[in-house]
Amino acid sequence: MVHLFWNNSNLFARAQDTCDPKLGGGKEPGQRLALRLEFAAMFDFASAGRTVEKAVAVGSIPPGMAAIWERLGKAGLIVDLQERGAASGKEQGVDQALQLEMMRSLVDRKNPAVAVLLTGDGGFRPDVDRLLDGGWGVEVLSFSNGFSPKLRKIAVGHGGRGKYVDLDPWYDRLTYLQDPGWKIVRPAKPLDLAGRPKL
Repeated sequence: MVHLFWNNSNLFARAQDTCDPKLGGGKEPGQRLALRLEFAAMFDFASAGRTVEKAVAVGSIPPGMAAIWERLGKAGLIVDLQERGAASGKEQGVDQALQLEMMRSLVDRKNPAVAVLLTGDGGFRPDVDRLLDGGWGVEVLSFSNGFSPKLRKIAVGHGGRGKYVDLDPWYDRLTYLQDPGWKIVRPAKPLDLAGRPKL
C-alpha cells in the first residue's frame, strides 16, 4: 500500500536543473524553459504497480497554470493549491501543506505503509524520520541535480526501510519539451519500470 506525496514546485525545479543547470552542461542545454514533467508517467513511476491508497500534490497558484494542475488531478492526485504571497509573489505554505498530509497518514493509518515522497527538499527530512520511526517505509524520488544530501542519507539505518530513487536514468521518460506555442518538440519516451528500485 502506497501513500504518495508530490512537491510539484521542487520536483520541477530539480528536473529543470537536470535539463539545463544554467551554468552549462545538463541533459538538454538551453532547454530549461521548455521542460515539462510528464505527470501520468511520473505517477506511474512513483506508484510502481502498487496500490495507491492516498496521493496528494501540493503547489501554488501562479497565473496561467490551471491546465497543469488539471493534468495532475487527472493523473490521480488530490491537488492542494496554496495562494502566493501578495507582496512577494512567492510560495507560502506549500511545504507545510504536504508535511501536514504526511503526518495525517502517520497518525490516521493503523498499520505502516510505504510513503513515496517526490521532492529534493531537505526540509522534509524531519517528517521522513517521523515516518521511518513509525515503522513506515519511505522512498524519496528526485532528479539528482540540487537534491538535498539530508534526504539522500535516509538509505542508511532504519532496517533498510528508507530508499532514495534517482530519477535521472528515467529523465527522457518522465519529461518532455514544449515550445511557447504549446507544440511538443521532444516527446517523452514510453515509460519502462525495469530497474526501478522500490521497497
